[in-house]
Amino acid sequence: MDTPEAAAFGDGVAVRLPDGTVVMAPNAVAASAVRHALTQLGVPYQWGGTTPGQGLDCSGLTQWAYREAGLTLPRLAQEQDIGAAVAPGSLLPGDLAVWDGHVAMIVGDGTMIEAGDPVKLSPIRTTNLSQGFQGFWRPTA
Repeated sequence: MDTPEAAAFGDGVAVRLPDGTVVMAPNAVAASAVRHALTQLGVPYQWGGTTPGQGLDCSGLTQWAYREAGLTLPRLAQEQDIGAAVAPGSLLPGDLAVWDGHVAMIVGDGTMIEAGDPVKLSPIRTTNLSQGFQGFWRPTA
């Protein structure tokens, strides 16, 4: 556990949310992913979008944010249920809420970021239209 890669997945890291609240991500990778995702607030929704600052869909947002943090996620929302399953009471910044056709990233303080129209912060939920909820996942576990 003394490699740089292992160290990046170890200790909690503080993240400041847009309202000034400070939350603790489980590790540097998750913290970086949250910080990157937050830079996209207000970006328009675009079906199949993968271009930060121009247009993103839900999985494009989470895939890009984690890639910038050094972790590769699958492209499709329903395939981003990787890592460890997380109980609703144990959610941390960087965890993903995954549905059959949607994904959002937990940022903390009861909030998640998602590509709606535009990319926005929303209260954490487990319902999304009629899509089946696959659960909460920690890609960095």
